[in-house]
Amino acid sequence: MKSAVSVAAGIAVLSASALAQPVEEPFFKGKTITIAVGAPPGGTLDPYARLMQKFLGARIPGSPNIVVTNVPGASSNVLARQIYAAAPKDGTMIGAVFHGVAVEPLIGQGDQRGFDPGKFSWLGSSHPEIAACAVRADLNVKAPADFLTQEVVLGSTSPGSPPFDFPTIANRILGTKFKMVTGYGGGQAMMLALERREVDGLCIAWSTVKTHLPDILRGKAHARVIAQSEMEGTPEFIEAGVPTLASLAKTQEDREALAFFFGPNAFGGPFILPPGVPQERVALLRKAFNEVFADKEAAAEAQRLNIDWAPLSGEEVQRRVETIYAAAPQVIARVKAALAPPK
Repeated sequence: MKSAVSVAAGIAVLSASALAQPVEEPFFKGKTITIAVGAPPGGTLDPYARLMQKFLGARIPGSPNIVVTNVPGASSNVLARQIYAAAPKDGTMIGAVFHGVAVEPLIGQGDQRGFDPGKFSWLGSSHPEIAACAVRADLNVKAPADFLTQEVVLGSTSPGSPPFDFPTIANRILGTKFKMVTGYGGGQAMMLALERREVDGLCIAWSTVKTHLPDILRGKAHARVIAQSEMEGTPEFIEAGVPTLASLAKTQEDREALAFFFGPNAFGGPFILPPGVPQERVALLRKAFNEVFADKEAAAEAQRLNIDWAPLSGEEVQRRVETIYAAAPQVIARVKAALAPPK
């Protein structure tokens, strides 16, 4: 039997050997992570990326520098293609994109070869993106049913964007009479057009409406919300008595098409990594995002900025994307056809 002295000596040798081994530094130490935003500065996505810039770095081993850049175009699809094909596959490039990126290859009208959403690593989403249809307070429109009989001129961005696609779906599936005026650069421009009475209304992200007209649900604004997206409605709108546009659906097929179209709204502010990032690094970044999502100071910052903050984890967003891609082919085909430009 070895003596206690020899055992102790062996432990000492092992300890010295372990101390002699270099400690691997965290991958991100001394590096910069870029969060690229698929929208203009000051737009709907921008404040979420800036909030992440403030809180994310300290939660990643190595405390990397975080910078934000803007790559607007085609409702984040320009950025999605760049992230998919050209971004470094090491976690140093993160995309902040509109939720429509998740279904673009299924229902988009352009070249669908640019990216496969199922191959992105989804890091999480900061908030749901519920759409609100708001009209000027002096307009004789009181309820969603009025959209079936009265033409309402909406400010809009280009086809393929939520402010265009949502009313288009409503027109072709529900029979509403929205008329879109395109060419506005984003939510701020559309809100200004409404204020100037250039248009009757708009159907855009509720977060944008609420930011610009915080008192709109209390009847203290020059516009009022007539309808919301979603199938069942969200608590804030239910409490305010705002009905869903889906209440106009006449058939089960109509409801299935709307449910598919509204599916990505649950993750309105998703963050993505390109294919090929090592899974252990994906897990590390998802953990860091979840820590920011759970941070009370980050939530308070979101409240100060008057932006919605109801995060979903990366795992949950990934699951929802998979569910969307499991939809029945006839449902996908109907929504795609409804979004097709007139021949």
